[in-house]
Amino acid sequence: MSSNNVVKQIAIGSIWSMLMRMSIRFLGIISVIILARVLLPEDYGIVAKAVILSGFLDLVTQFGFAAALIQNQQATKEDYDTVWTLSIIRAILLAVIMCVLSIPLAEYFKEPAVQHLIYVYAISTLIQGFNNVGIVDFLKDMNFQLDFKFNLIKKLVSFTTTIAIAITWETYWAFPIGILFSNVIALFASYILSRYRPTLTFASVKHIFHFSKWMFAYELMGAFSTKMDAFLLGRFTSSESLGLYTMGYEISGMPSTEISMPVARAALPGLSKLNNSRSKLVKTYVDILASTLLLAIPAAAGLSVLAEDIVKLALGENWLSVIPLVQVLAFFGITRVFVSCAVSALIAFKRVDILSKYSLFMLIIKLAILPLAVVSYGLVGATYGVFVCGIIGMLSILIIQHYIGLLNIWLLMQQTWRIITSAIIMYGLLFYAVPLVHSLSFPLLINLIVEITIGMTSFSIILLILTILVRSETGPEKKLYLIIKNKMRTI
Repeated sequence: MSSNNVVKQIAIGSIWSMLMRMSIRFLGIISVIILARVLLPEDYGIVAKAVILSGFLDLVTQFGFAAALIQNQQATKEDYDTVWTLSIIRAILLAVIMCVLSIPLAEYFKEPAVQHLIYVYAISTLIQGFNNVGIVDFLKDMNFQLDFKFNLIKKLVSFTTTIAIAITWETYWAFPIGILFSNVIALFASYILSRYRPTLTFASVKHIFHFSKWMFAYELMGAFSTKMDAFLLGRFTSSESLGLYTMGYEISGMPSTEISMPVARAALPGLSKLNNSRSKLVKTYVDILASTLLLAIPAAAGLSVLAEDIVKLALGENWLSVIPLVQVLAFFGITRVFVSCAVSALIAFKRVDILSKYSLFMLIIKLAILPLAVVSYGLVGATYGVFVCGIIGMLSILIIQHYIGLLNIWLLMQQTWRIITSAIIMYGLLFYAVPLVHSLSFPLLINLIVEITIGMTSFSIILLILTILVRSETGPEKKLYLIIKNKMRTI
């Protein structure tokens, strides 16, 4: 398959994935807006403490089975059935471990309610393990419509169940029960949407684990690294602080992750088809990363400078303390873009071993920074500590990819410096424009619409001016301009 066709398929896949993420995120935003007015930060903190265990165990036992099937273009039925069998065993073990650790974790956090919440999450995890392995082909065959449908069904069920319970009984139990119902429906949907019918077998265990051993090492250390901030906040601060941090982390990641995750999801099968041609893979990867940053960087900068109005409008007065967290963590979201795309690229490049080494490095960095930051400065320390770790991680993964020949940093900078410059200027303009907009005494929603319009317009104009001044022939904005120009000619 030519690199142009792959890029086109990745672009189509990214659009479908983005539609899926946007649909899911839209429901998530509506859910957050409603729940933030029904539940308190303390409620979010209690649930977050229970989710720490399920999330940690889920990450720590991610062997990358699905990635192994996607990366291997010649995977057999025995490979698929072995992955399904191993997934069931993993789910059973996780459920048992969660039940056993529920009491010690409740005592660790000094929160008795955590024990019973974990029991529900354990059942959800068990059910999820029986999902049809055939849904992997939605991504592998780049059939993103089915992938969209499957994930949207899950979210719709979770959304409706959670909102209904929260409004009716005003309890944090809405979260785990919503997940439980979602996983039950997803189990049935996986067998309805995919005609594949797996059977129990261990025939390809050796072959699967040859790839998965590095993914396991990556996920193992990544689990400790990813959940460290929540573990520390849960132990050394209040449930309210953990609830605020969880909400701030979630909101700040929306612009960047809702763009990068769909692209990374679509890029893995696409780049895997180019793993026999290094030059095409490298060029395609740079184009994908630059195009992602065209959207992610200004979105993150805009969220940071408009955080106060967004939080007031979306969450209400109970959540004002989350504003400074969002202002900082929005920029941390940009670092997550680089890492998300790098994971897909390194898997496609057949260098999964590097991911495990990178994960170990980041674990060491976080161990050196986060405990001291949280113990000394609490919630603020955790926020800035995570941001600093994100910057170190971003620079490290860029250097690693450049060193092994996967990414040309200088070519990436040539394509993105105008984007970065335009976003910085946009941030400065908004910083001074926001007080002027507020002085007009419009309703908060109107203020936010005006501010977003100013940001989008200023960024676009500055980027256009820079592109014309330097007469650039590369960069995602140039390609976007040519696409629009060609479309206009056909009208």
